[in-house]
Amino acid sequence: MPDSTPIPPPLKAQRYQYLLEAAMWLSGLLLLAIMNPNGEHLFSFCPFSWVFEHGCWGCGLGHGIAYLVRGEWQASWQAHPLAAPAILLLMARCIQLFRWHRQHFDIHFI
Repeated sequence: MPDSTPIPPPLKAQRYQYLLEAAMWLSGLLLLAIMNPNGEHLFSFCPFSWVFEHGCWGCGLGHGIAYLVRGEWQASWQAHPLAAPAILLLMARCIQLFRWHRQHFDIHFI
């Protein structure tokens, strides 16, 4: 005989985990979009750039995204060739997270 105990409503933190992740990705993309890619490089969160002179394989991705948002395709490619795929991948992830949230926690008002 199957267990007929009711499933408790999800905790508030669990309920908004998909939206929180999507908001973080979108905020990161927005911050990269509004940064000045031609500005002085003051600080990097990449520990490889602290140790190695040329940084790591991901260095330049933020600049590439900033150039791409401004329509500077060639500068974006020179900064990092994977800037456009990175934007597409992150946007696809955000859409997936919104769909999961709607599928699991859709609230019908009427």
